Amino acid sequence: MRAISGAIRTDFSRIVLVSRKYCGRGRRLPACRVVRLEPARVARPTAHPSSLCSWTEYILVVFRLDPLDENRARWRMNSLWDASGLPATPFGCNGGEICGMRGNWLREKSVSLTSFGAANYLLLGQFLTTIGTGAILATATIFLIRSVQLPPVEVGIGMAVVAAIGFVALFGIGPAVDRFGPREVTIISTVVAATATACFVWIDSLPTFILFEGLSNTGLIGMGVGQRALIGRIMEAGDRVRYQAYSRSVSNVGYAVGSLAVIPLLEADSRAAYVAVFLGIALLIGAAIPCVLRGPYPNEAPPRKSSRMAIADVRYVVMAVLCGLLSARAKLLTVAIPLWITAHTSAPLGLTGFLLFLNTVVVVLLQVRFSRGAADLAGASKVTLLGGFAFVAAFALIAFASTTIAGIAVAMLIIGVLLFTMGEMWTSAASWTYSYELADPAMHGQYQSVFALGRTGGNVAGSLLASVVAALGITGWGVVVVVLFSCCVLTVVATPRSRAADLHGRVE
Repeated sequence: MRAISGAIRTDFSRIVLVSRKYCGRGRRLPACRVVRLEPARVARPTAHPSSLCSWTEYILVVFRLDPLDENRARWRMNSLWDASGLPATPFGCNGGEICGMRGNWLREKSVSLTSFGAANYLLLGQFLTTIGTGAILATATIFLIRSVQLPPVEVGIGMAVVAAIGFVALFGIGPAVDRFGPREVTIISTVVAATATACFVWIDSLPTFILFEGLSNTGLIGMGVGQRALIGRIMEAGDRVRYQAYSRSVSNVGYAVGSLAVIPLLEADSRAAYVAVFLGIALLIGAAIPCVLRGPYPNEAPPRKSSRMAIADVRYVVMAVLCGLLSARAKLLTVAIPLWITAHTSAPLGLTGFLLFLNTVVVVLLQVRFSRGAADLAGASKVTLLGGFAFVAAFALIAFASTTIAGIAVAMLIIGVLLFTMGEMWTSAASWTYSYELADPAMHGQYQSVFALGRTGGNVAGSLLASVVAALGITGWGVVVVVLFSCCVLTVVATPRSRAADLHGRVE
C-alpha cells in the first residue's frame, strides 16, 4: 500500500482504489473503496466480504469528491473495460477529475507492487555496471603492480589523487544534474566511464593511471548522482526507499559476480588477460547506456523552496556528515574485522572470507525487508536507533571474541557480523530516506552530490577507525561503538518531525 500511496502526487483529499477481483468461478467484478488520504499514508481498504475474492491488483484513480459524501464514491458499474481488463474511460464517476491528467486516463493504468516499471531498466544497467566495478576492484591493483610495474607507494598515491578528483568533481556534477537533467548527465557520465575504462589498456605510468582512472571514477560518480536524482524526480518516498533497497541488493550481486568472473584471467597474469578484462568491463558499463535510454523520463522539477545552494543547507549538510560517518562501517567490515581476526583471535583465517560472503548474502536477501520501516522520516529515525543498538551488540561480540577459545570465538564473530549486517541494512535504509526527504525537490542533483560528499568522508573515517582498532585493541572497538552509536543518536535528534516541518523551516 505504501507503494500505491506514493505513486501519484496529489493535493486532493480523497482517493479511490479500484480493484479487479478474480472470484472462484472466473467472474471479474470491479469494486471500489474510498479511503481518506492521510499525510504520507493511505489507510488500507477494507477487504471484500466474499471469501472467494481477494485483492489481486490495484489501480490508483484520484477524484475530487463531493465533500458531503465522506464515506463512499458513487461509482456506477457501467465503466467500460478494454481488452486488458482495465477501465478505458472513467464513465459514471461522481465529480470525477483525474489528478494531473485533466480528463485523460492514467498513462500507467496499473501500479505494480513489485515492479518499478521503466525504472527496472535502471536496475539492469546498475547490475551490469557493478559487475564491471567488482571486476575493477579485483583487478586494478594487481594490474598496476604486476603489468605496469608501478611501486606500491605510487599506486597508493595514485588512488589518493583519484579519490580527490572524484571529491572535487561532485561540486560540479550536482549543479549539472539540476541544469541539464539527471537523465542526460547519467548518459554522458556512462559514456565517459566506459571510454576511460577502455583506455586502461594504455596505462603505462603513474600520470596515465591518474588520468584514466580519474575519468572513469568521475564518470561512475556522475552515474550514481544522476540516477539518484532521477529516482528522486519520478518516485515518492516509499518507492524511493524500496527501489534503493533493491538497488543495493542488485549491486551486491553484481560486485560478487564481477569479482569471481575475473579469477581465471588473474591466474593467467598476462598483459593480454588484463586487456581482455578492461575491454570487457568497458563493454559492460557501456551496456548500461541503452538501459538508461529505455528508462523513465523525469518529471518536471517543482519550484525551488529556497534560493540557497544545497551546500548552504545546514541541516542537510549535518545529516550528510552523520550518515557519511555511519557509512564508515564498510571499512570496518573489509579492513578492521579481518585484521582483528588475524592478529587478536584464535579463529581460523579462512573465516574472514566466509564473514564477507555472509554479509553479502544477507544483504542481498534481506535488505528490502529491512527497509520497509524507513519510508518516512519518523520510520527512518526508529530504524536508525535500531541500527545503533545492533552496532553496539555486534562490536561487543567481535571485540571480546579475542578473549576466548577458537570454537566460541567463531560463534561470537558470526553472530557479531550478523548483528553488524542488521545495523548496516537499517542505517542504509534510513540514510536513503534522509537523502531524499530532507532535500529540496527542485535540486535533487545538488543535494545528492552533498550526500555523496558525506559518504566520501565516511570512507576516510572508516580507515581511521580501522587504524584505531589495530592500535588500541578492545579499547579501539569501544571508540568505534561510541562514534557510531553517537552518530545514530545525533541523526535522530537532527531529524525533523516530518517532511512538511522541514520544508516550512526551509522556506522561512
